[in-house]
Amino acid sequence: MLDEIVLRQLLKQSGKEFGVTACYGRRGKDHLRQNIVRFNHAAVHKPFIVLTDLDGEDCPPGLIGRWLPDGQHSNLALRIAVREVESWLLADVARFADFLGVRADRLPEWPDMTPDPKAFTVNLAQRSRRRDIRDDIVPAFGTTAQVGRNYVGRLMEFATTSWQIDKTACRRSPSLNKAMTAVQRFSPKVTMEGQ
Repeated sequence: MLDEIVLRQLLKQSGKEFGVTACYGRRGKDHLRQNIVRFNHAAVHKPFIVLTDLDGEDCPPGLIGRWLPDGQHSNLALRIAVREVESWLLADVARFADFLGVRADRLPEWPDMTPDPKAFTVNLAQRSRRRDIRDDIVPAFGTTAQVGRNYVGRLMEFATTSWQIDKTACRRSPSLNKAMTAVQRFSPKVTMEGQ
């Protein structure tokens, strides 16, 4: 769900008009991986923009090669957040630090290089001056949860109300920069059946 909001904001801030009709990836990365070839074939008739996390994979080209071994249709844009979409949020240093209630110098200079951006975000929130942020993002003491009860809700709030994909954020996160560039250049050519 966070990935969807992040992608919608990426599209919104791209400066292009996109008529988003449906979101098919709400069942996670495994569902996307299992269906990406179908999306690729369907892209002949309808454009698709797909966002996934790199997570434990080695590199974006390797992931794309494994997911689409026969190549990628020009009407399919597959973008990969390195390592997780949280790294893209971390790239907007001043606004994310303000939202979390932490000092900006606690955020990484190069968020794509952060091994686990989700855990990093939780650790940042533990230092927050704001109790509501700590309560929502940090897991309760004694629980085995990796994130707090409203982790996704809070990050969705930031992405929709404050996150800016500006030059500074794109410089800090090369994967975000590549995603924005790909979206801005995305010009699908769709043919109707029978033509």
